[in-house]
Amino acid sequence: MKITFLGTSHGVPSAVRYSSSLMIEVDGSVYLVDGGAPVADLLTRRGVPFTSVRAVFATHMHSDHTGGFPLFFSLSNWYYKDTDYDIFLPDTVDVDAMRALLCAMDGGMDNEARLRFHPVREGVLYSDDRLTVTAYRTRHMMDDRTSYAYRLEAAGGPTLCVTGDLHHGDAADFPDAFRYEPSDAVVCEMAHFSWETALGVLAPCPTRQVFFTHIGPGNADWIEGKIPPLPPLPFSLHVPDDGDSFEI
Repeated sequence: MKITFLGTSHGVPSAVRYSSSLMIEVDGSVYLVDGGAPVADLLTRRGVPFTSVRAVFATHMHSDHTGGFPLFFSLSNWYYKDTDYDIFLPDTVDVDAMRALLCAMDGGMDNEARLRFHPVREGVLYSDDRLTVTAYRTRHMMDDRTSYAYRLEAAGGPTLCVTGDLHHGDAADFPDAFRYEPSDAVVCEMAHFSWETALGVLAPCPTRQVFFTHIGPGNADWIEGKIPPLPPLPFSLHVPDDGDSFEI
């Protein structure tokens, strides 16, 4: 499994980082978790064919995590007509809104059997011959809308946990499955709580490595490489830049 951080910024535009988007590659197949702008351009510049994408997962609908999806879905709809993938958005209302947006942009869906929209449900959400994805409800959104974290398990291979954005201040909704079930890596946001809180939540996780991304202004020193002295950690810790890739 190879993970690439296409965008690592927080919710406010940055001069040096794009919005949140994570690409996972397993045996030539591509999966996206979130699609902040400009995900379609970033895939194209990396030479990643849209036809290699098999599934897309949104953690929640905030624009810094989904702002690049309309163009990506539109291009897949009317131009790259040999694309074929599943799209998971947090709720039925989000699916309906994205369909309506494609209708406004393109005049409708070219082939709904080729671009398949689904609302997310907790539990095992998606499975193919390469990857199984399980969804866990989180409490990031400040209203009744939904948000999710994902556990991605490659067939016979590594396991990646992605928190998405968590509850403000305390990360109290960090999934128990991430904390108690072994994994090879955890991708944890750091925009909505302190790094001390993040490390406290992550400390018991049976994982080999942790990636801090989506780093907010309160933890800006981490982006600049000014990482404070840390206690001994049971995992290796990384703070990736846009475009950084890792094999796990």
